[in-house]
Amino acid sequence: MFIECTKKLQDEMGITVEKPYEDKELFSWSANLINIKRRKAVVLVNNSSRFGFVLFGLKAKDFKRLDELILQGVRRCFQSEKIKEEIIEQYLSDAGTICFSKTNGSRYVSRLNKACEVVGYFEELLDLENIYQPKITRKLNADIIKIDKYNYKQPYELLLKDLKENYRENIVKCEGVKLVVKLDLGSYCAERKIIIPIDINFKELHEILQISFGWKNYHLYEFNVINEEGENVLNVVSEHEDAFYPNGECTVAIDSDTFIKDYMKKEYTIIYNYDFGDDWEHEIKVDSIIPDYDKNYPICIAGMENAPPEDVGGIPGYEKFLEIMSNPNHSEHEEMKRWSDINWNKNFRMDLVNKRLKYALRN
Repeated sequence: MFIECTKKLQDEMGITVEKPYEDKELFSWSANLINIKRRKAVVLVNNSSRFGFVLFGLKAKDFKRLDELILQGVRRCFQSEKIKEEIIEQYLSDAGTICFSKTNGSRYVSRLNKACEVVGYFEELLDLENIYQPKITRKLNADIIKIDKYNYKQPYELLLKDLKENYRENIVKCEGVKLVVKLDLGSYCAERKIIIPIDINFKELHEILQISFGWKNYHLYEFNVINEEGENVLNVVSEHEDAFYPNGECTVAIDSDTFIKDYMKKEYTIIYNYDFGDDWEHEIKVDSIIPDYDKNYPICIAGMENAPPEDVGGIPGYEKFLEIMSNPNHSEHEEMKRWSDINWNKNFRMDLVNKRLKYALRN
């Protein structure tokens, strides 16, 4: 594996390197030293895809074992994309021992500089306690890069394409869970069946549900985990709540810090409440665990009935909305239709939902 270093990084490492070797772009990475929050960080990007990662808070002793940290970083950023462990091992084997060299021309340096800019934009996401930076790495790999005059791609898409072409098989595998989600609309319900990676947190589940039901993420929300005895064992609240309070014996947790995996393999029912004014209640139940899910993003596999528009007034308001919209002769029909159009209230379309879900975990 070739790590092509800028002069700044070479000086920090105390090494003098030769001209870069000619090798496959897939196994070569460009690396630069930057300062963030007065600490040293190394940004690495793959020469083929500009897929990369960030090592932060490096000290003198860390630069002496930078090859080891780079291998760990490559492994972790590949794992974050749900790439099969056997593919990761094959890639590292094919890449071989790390060799440091000079940067390999202006094209790669330009891409590297762009990646460093992106990292600087998101310094508030830094984890000050760890070297590997998963949140900034995710932002870096979701950035849009220009491929040619008409095409733009994201680095993670290009990496997956490169690996699939190189290893000639489906390269993604993770544990997934199939959920059945029912939105209570009074006399009936709207239903979505979705498959999601099981290692996400409740904040990410919230974002998936927003897309699946066509909500606009205007309001606060919470999750309540109910056991078989009907007891509320966990209350998960938004990280944007100004304050939250213990609810009797129930544990209260922050959505971004709490992972769904712990509540998917037991007989729990999860209630997702969205908009404390309209009070939309969604019942979530596990249909099945999928040990070999072949995607690293959620998909909707079935849907029934539309969700209400935002701020319609809860179930009574939605019933009135449907009554007016179904009667062109109603005195309020035109006004209600204009209001509906302004609020982008659309019929459920699974193809459009899935186009958005593909990028739901990239925000």
